Amino acid sequence: KEGGGPRPTAGQKVTVHCTGYLPDGSKFWSTKDEGQSVFSFNIGLGQVIRGWDEGVMTMAEGEHATLTVTSDYGYGDRGFPAWRIPGGATLRFDIELLSIA
Repeated sequence: KEGGGPRPTAGQKVTVHCTGYLPDGSKFWSTKDEGQSVFSFNIGLGQVIRGWDEGVMTMAEGEHATLTVTSDYGYGDRGFPAWRIPGGATLRFDIELLSIA
């Protein structure tokens, strides 16, 4: 779904809703799950995986997008065991860009 707002630039704080899926399609994390909340970060500064930094930068405020993130733009060969993400995994993220500050 297209957004009607501006696109973020490096250094701005963005707030998103996000759901992440493993290669088998199972969900490993969502800001919409009980006890979770929206996620904020300063874009373009390496605070998140490269796939998010580059992918969210192309989104407009209010946009819903699906990002497919290969391991070299995600968690690499080591994966992220705390979230059951195996090394070398290609992940899918459903992201809604809520706000830019």
